[in-house]
Amino acid sequence: MEPVVLDIRDTTQFAVDERPFAAMQGLVRRFHQMQKPVKGPVVDATEPWEGTFLAPVSVMRDEASAGWKMWYGNYGERKQPVQEETNHLAFSKDGIHWEKPSLGAWKLGGDSRNNLVVFADRTVKGACAVFDDPDEPDKTRRYKMIYYLPNYYLAYSPDGIHWKPAQKDPVWPNGSGDGLEETYFFLRDTIAGGYRGYMRVWRRHQTIRKLGLGDSGDLLKWSGPGIIWEAVPEWGIGAQIYGMNVWTEGGVYWGLPWIFYGDEPLDLNLRQNLRLKLAWSRDGQQWQAVFPDQDAMPMGEPGSFDAGMVLSTCPMVELPDRLRLYYYGSHGLHDGSAIRSAIGLAEIRRGGFVSLHADGEGSLVTHRFLLRGEELRINAQTGKKGYVEAELLNDYGSIMDGFEAGSSDRLSGDTVDHVLTWKGKGNLAFLRGQYIRLRLVMKDADLYSFRVAGTREMFAAPIGPSPVRCGRCMQPPVIDGKLSEECWMDFRNSGIADDFVKFTEAVKSPVKTRVMMTRDEGNLYISVDCEEPLTDKLTASRSSGEVNYTNDEVVEFRLSSPEHGTHFHQLMVTFDGRKQHCWFSKEAGGAKVFDRAEWEAKTSSVAGRWYIEMAVPFKSLTTPSPKAGEQWKMNVIRYRRVAGEDISCWCCMFGSVHRNDVSGTVVFV
Repeated sequence: MEPVVLDIRDTTQFAVDERPFAAMQGLVRRFHQMQKPVKGPVVDATEPWEGTFLAPVSVMRDEASAGWKMWYGNYGERKQPVQEETNHLAFSKDGIHWEKPSLGAWKLGGDSRNNLVVFADRTVKGACAVFDDPDEPDKTRRYKMIYYLPNYYLAYSPDGIHWKPAQKDPVWPNGSGDGLEETYFFLRDTIAGGYRGYMRVWRRHQTIRKLGLGDSGDLLKWSGPGIIWEAVPEWGIGAQIYGMNVWTEGGVYWGLPWIFYGDEPLDLNLRQNLRLKLAWSRDGQQWQAVFPDQDAMPMGEPGSFDAGMVLSTCPMVELPDRLRLYYYGSHGLHDGSAIRSAIGLAEIRRGGFVSLHADGEGSLVTHRFLLRGEELRINAQTGKKGYVEAELLNDYGSIMDGFEAGSSDRLSGDTVDHVLTWKGKGNLAFLRGQYIRLRLVMKDADLYSFRVAGTREMFAAPIGPSPVRCGRCMQPPVIDGKLSEECWMDFRNSGIADDFVKFTEAVKSPVKTRVMMTRDEGNLYISVDCEEPLTDKLTASRSSGEVNYTNDEVVEFRLSSPEHGTHFHQLMVTFDGRKQHCWFSKEAGGAKVFDRAEWEAKTSSVAGRWYIEMAVPFKSLTTPSPKAGEQWKMNVIRYRRVAGEDISCWCCMFGSVHRNDVSGTVVFV
């Protein structure tokens, strides 16, 4: 069975996902609910122009005041006459204590001292999503709002108070039976780009609610909606998806589906109830319920403002160490018994819904993953006597020198983004491009996630093959071209470069080539195994004198140590064992051909393949024997002429013969 190998890039690997972990022992998966830092609502109906039902629309930081601003919807019985549904703006210094200052935008009975947000001729009705776009070139369109009349419309505003419709027609018209209604959630998609709208879609004669999804690149044109999800059986009889709050974190989509229960449940506490569950998705379309028997947020105690129903149309607010959710809470039920609602607040640590927990000592090991960044970070929490230790394993499954658990700097405490270090060192840039495993040993601790950290450029840049690990051989090979020596069977100390690709594009080569490397104090030893279905057509040479890779069957090695700068050594060997050594730098003006190749090479062949075996003194490469940990640039190019024009490389050169910037790496150990 092929090993599982992951390219996780900079996507956070959460404890909710089984995929990253190859094995674990002594650990249990735990669910953590959101907590309410404030008892009671943070925003309630207090003004005569406010109705008895309040629901948050959007909350964001106010850059000008370093505070917060909240748009909230409002309807229900009022003391002061105004249209049935309105939209308002409140401000806060801490996101907990809110004020409703006079905006002066709308007159009620000749008095403009209220916090209503408006169009030119009417108050804003039923706003469902507000986006802040500070990079918008047109400052009159900095704020964008999708609102429902019915049909979805778009409006712009320079200040979030005074709004102007983007156009007369809806940007998302309500087609026949597609279910565009007042139950919706919109977000800016930071993973796929553009915007997404999740909404309730009715089915079976408006008796069953399901979840629909539509997409837009500019808020003006929308696809869908198409039904993507329905209530899972684990939520219980009578469960339906009323809507869903969605946010992205760590490259993953998270959702809080609003689960409505009709009159079917046997549990009387569930009937006509709305509560929040948890779900997650890699693409925002295929969703999985998480701990379906648990509520993402506890319902309020009997008699409290949120004892009967909770949901949220407000995007999750991201803080450095936690997530904050403003939600709609009602004491009554969906059957009409609710007479008021208010806005509550709940919080949870970043990525903190699910953890892998160890009471005593437990451990886990990940699958192999490609390291593209320069640090490993974890989100974890320990008890007073608890700890987390880490160690790294190489692609062979061996613990890497210097990265043993005994050298790990223990984590004891609580952190959402802790850099793993070993004796104070956490920079792993020298391992970039290699496949590694992470093993964690934990006691009285919770692990929420791990991730690879680095610059954006690191994750965007293409990565070729993993670096070759060149170890020391127990006994040097006899250079006879036969590859029968023990060192070529010692895969722990003989690095392998294979999976050759075409010279012009990173597409698998039609024939296989495998290079192995090992060394001792004075020499670099190289072997090459060339698959060749046409060995009967190979000739000793098609040219005389210097090696001619336009005519000959040639394997070329390019090697450059850090001190060589832009220069690299070219070592070329033909099928019949002729050698050539050049010293080349395009930047320095071309190549120098050595009179003699001060290294040894032999070749041999059998039906279906031919071989090269080489012993290259480091002094012939104008460098001392490399130290452990030293990294050289390396590439191998095979010129196969028996089948016409067939050139393959260990690292793709994209059709440019002189490129050295795309070369891979050999690491000496």
